[in-house]
Amino acid sequence: MIYVAKPNAREKDFTGLLEKSRKLILAFLGGKQNISSTYFETIVFEQMCEAAKGTTFEGKVKQTGTYIFPDIVANKYFGVEVKMTVNDHWTSTGNSILESSRIEDVERIYIVFGKFGGKLDIRYRIYQECLPEISVTHSPRYRINMDLPLGKSIFDKIGVDYDTLRNDPNPIQKIKDYYRSQLKEGEELWWIDQDGDDKAVSPIIKPFRGLSDKEKENFVVEAMILFPEIFGNSNTKFERAAAYLIAEYNAVSANLRDLFTAGGKVKLKIRAKSVLVSQLAYRLHYRAKAIEKKIEEMDGKTLVYYWRSDKLEKDRLKQWKKLLNAKFVLVKSDVFVSDIFDAGLL
Repeated sequence: MIYVAKPNAREKDFTGLLEKSRKLILAFLGGKQNISSTYFETIVFEQMCEAAKGTTFEGKVKQTGTYIFPDIVANKYFGVEVKMTVNDHWTSTGNSILESSRIEDVERIYIVFGKFGGKLDIRYRIYQECLPEISVTHSPRYRINMDLPLGKSIFDKIGVDYDTLRNDPNPIQKIKDYYRSQLKEGEELWWIDQDGDDKAVSPIIKPFRGLSDKEKENFVVEAMILFPEIFGNSNTKFERAAAYLIAEYNAVSANLRDLFTAGGKVKLKIRAKSVLVSQLAYRLHYRAKAIEKKIEEMDGKTLVYYWRSDKLEKDRLKQWKKLLNAKFVLVKSDVFVSDIFDAGLL
């Protein structure tokens, strides 16, 4: 579905103002290309004021201020967000998807974009029509592409129009749901859920050894719960756990497999039998009580997502053990990984 902004009766007058402003900006710059983004915004504002003379916008073009979205407001209804690049392309990082600093009265926002690399040029376009993707700095932000074809915006991909998304109480969740649906095996999202202090993410990626002992143990327990495939025999069975380590702990490990598998086999008493098990199975057995406790504490949505399940069953521990047994390479024909886990609870 293509989401094209519905035209307003005043739209033609405003795009006429932008076109006149574009010509004035180019004439004012006269080919000058070494300017700051702050100065460019001032130039756009001043030339819009000049272009507004003799129109319904005269005296009604206002510059907002630092950190306010958008940068310029006209007639309290139209907005202009000013962007520029020193490179010879029409792309840039845009604004936060949360739009927490947006002026409420503004209904229609355009981007005025200055390309200062190569041949100097200025373009303007409706904001939501040139936002193809989400990128991450300190919070999720839109990407801008002034060349983006109609029907290729992030809103078209998600299946929701811009105004619906921006007014949603939790827009980031819809964005996350979309990108999660596009993930390949072993990939994971890493940005925070909300632009707040409840889950601040450090910009520093640490080695696993830099985590505290408690963090290390929490990760191992969570990985065993969320990624039952690590008990299988796939060559890629630790990829999702590695992505989770980065996303949730800001840490990486060059030898993640060894964290679970290093060492020789161990004898355990399983259902009155002496069974030789791998280090991975032994580590599961050793942490059984911690896993039992953690699996009841974890958010149900988190479990359903990582288990790739449609719903969370009432007995979540039983549901998890089914997943384990489906992946596990049997020690003996009558011994399942859930038996090894259960023995650790005794």
